[in-house]
Amino acid sequence: MKFNLLYFVRLLLRHAGLLVAVPIILASMVFYLTRNEPKVFNSKARIYTGIATGSNIELENTKIDFRATNTAYDNLLNLIKARTTIEIVGLKLFAQHMVLDSADVKIISHKKYRELMEAVPEEVKQLVVKGDLEKTYANFSRLKESDHTNFIYKLINLDHPDYSIEKILGRVGLRRISNSDFVDIEFESEDPAICQNTLLIICETFVRLNADIKANQSDAVVRYFEGQLNESTTDLRGAEDELLNFNRTNNIINYYEQTKHIAAEKEEFEIKYFEVLRKFHAAKAVLETLESKLESHQLKRVSSQSIMSLRKELSRLNFEVSMKTLGLEKDSVQIEKDAKEVSKKMSRIKELEEQLASHVDTLYTTDYDTKSVASTSILSDWLQKTIEYEGFDAQLKVMDQKREEFKELYQEFSPLGATMKRLERKIDIAEREYLSLLHSLGLAKLRQQNVELKSNIKLTEVPFYPISPKPSKRMLVVIVAFMAGFVLVAATILVLELLDGNINTAKRAEDKIGLKVSSIFPVISSSSKKMDYEYLKNKAVNAISRNIILNQFKKEKEREPLVNMLFSTQETEGKTFICKHLIAKLCELDYNILHITYDEEDLQLPSQCYQRLVYPISDKLYKISNVKEFDEANSISDFKLFDFVILEMPSIIKNPFPVKLAATMDYTFLVTRANRAWGEADKNALELFKEATTGPEPTIILNGVKVLEMETVVGDLPKKRSIVRKWVKKAVQFRFFTKTSVA
Repeated sequence: MKFNLLYFVRLLLRHAGLLVAVPIILASMVFYLTRNEPKVFNSKARIYTGIATGSNIELENTKIDFRATNTAYDNLLNLIKARTTIEIVGLKLFAQHMVLDSADVKIISHKKYRELMEAVPEEVKQLVVKGDLEKTYANFSRLKESDHTNFIYKLINLDHPDYSIEKILGRVGLRRISNSDFVDIEFESEDPAICQNTLLIICETFVRLNADIKANQSDAVVRYFEGQLNESTTDLRGAEDELLNFNRTNNIINYYEQTKHIAAEKEEFEIKYFEVLRKFHAAKAVLETLESKLESHQLKRVSSQSIMSLRKELSRLNFEVSMKTLGLEKDSVQIEKDAKEVSKKMSRIKELEEQLASHVDTLYTTDYDTKSVASTSILSDWLQKTIEYEGFDAQLKVMDQKREEFKELYQEFSPLGATMKRLERKIDIAEREYLSLLHSLGLAKLRQQNVELKSNIKLTEVPFYPISPKPSKRMLVVIVAFMAGFVLVAATILVLELLDGNINTAKRAEDKIGLKVSSIFPVISSSSKKMDYEYLKNKAVNAISRNIILNQFKKEKEREPLVNMLFSTQETEGKTFICKHLIAKLCELDYNILHITYDEEDLQLPSQCYQRLVYPISDKLYKISNVKEFDEANSISDFKLFDFVILEMPSIIKNPFPVKLAATMDYTFLVTRANRAWGEADKNALELFKEATTGPEPTIILNGVKVLEMETVVGDLPKKRSIVRKWVKKAVQFRFFTKTSVA
């Protein structure tokens, strides 16, 4: 039989009573046990989070980050169901009930209040501050934290239906409304007042905890940047003060303008210096040439004491004038004062030049006549160049001093520049750090405001007081129990069927025994009147007799009767029953049958075609080598008169069998029941029997198979079926278009 849908349906139908009884019993038990099921009340609150579409101060970042939004919602929902949150809720609810002087139906029912007062010990009641919920809550909280064995700690952490963390968590339901900013919080309880107040406390607690978490995060960042900004401000002011002190110490107003001005003056001064130096050497060279043209007594004249004194004074005045006119560090007052002095000295220089010229003219007027024109011209030139020489000499002296001053000024300003750069760089770094921290602080404060704005969760729907309980699930539980019972029984039947070790079917018989099945015989039941068992029995007997008759045609010695041995490994396998029906069928076909058996039961068959020999079971069976030896009384004159000899042997495990005779058998049939297992003893006995036989290999006659197995032989079973049943059978076999005829 194939394991198809029809097979399983038939398998379940065979146990229909069990499939109906067990679910009914189980459903009845559930119905009885849930008769006192308490009523459950449900309340709901709706909050607006503003996480996805709420106001945002960060105007530059207006995009919605769905991943961040989902994470934020996960954080919010996890915060609501966090152990800390539920612990606070349970403790506050307990404190709210304990501060009552009597039961208030808006807070707790009379029954619940009475049970609570009976359960709470006196030491806990002494901590209650009547009319002050906060103080009572604080007292309970301290007691809970004191140790792990006190009443409140056990109340919160064990399995109290109203205050324990586990029970509250099991009754809280959270759900986000689609992709909106709304979240529904549901709670259920046996007391409608406790249901409403627990939900109110949950909303209040988690909103406060959420705001604290967000504020603590942003405040920590702001405090960090404020501290860093204060340190940066101190560093920047210190660097600026250091630069200010440096400028004061070195008399610097604007270092870069001052150095630029000094460099410009130095360049201009160098130009003037080289111009004066050139003129000085030119005047000196001309003067030397003129003096070389003068005679010796003329040189003595011009080198007289009066002229030399005038030259010295003229040189001194030129030096002073140069000092006044080439000074670098002067203010307007000093410049005006110097200008007056220079004017006086220039007047004096003019006078000295005139006196010197007068002395020279007087000198040459006395010594020469009017014919000495050339000498007079030389002296005049000498005088002019002498004046120029003395002036340039004085300027050079002054300029040499000024060059030293410039050198000292450069030596002073050169290291100041490097120090100035270092101080300015220090200020620049401090300033940039300050500005960066200031910008970060601004962003942190903006973020802080944004977080505060987003953490402002609104309770849009306040938990309501439920006046009607939730619909009972009692009938649903009963139905589930019924279905569970049915599925459990059906699964058990299927598992037991699949794990069944019995032979049951022809295919399993061939697999387990290792021999081919020649025929099967059904179980005959007189209780079912819808099944035509006579037809099935006739078909089974026909199959067995057909095999025996076909074997006769294969026999080489046609005049000898065909000897067929029916044996079994165990007792009560139905050999006699099969022999009776087989012989009756062969008699109907006019065959002469000799039945050799150990069973004394009378088969009540006509003697015209049937004769029986009964032999005793003894050890003599080992010595029998021919079927004629069973006829100890010589009642049969000629064995050739019989067409078939049916030799029925006892069980070969518990009884002896004719080993020598087995080797001469034409055909042997192993009769075995389908409703038993094939054991190791059966296997060993069969192997021993097969070693003794030299003819064809035994075949199996499977007795007592289930009626449904007969479909493998006769097709559809001869059974009265309604139209509905015929249609259902076709449906489960997926044979929707099968016809009973060609037309």
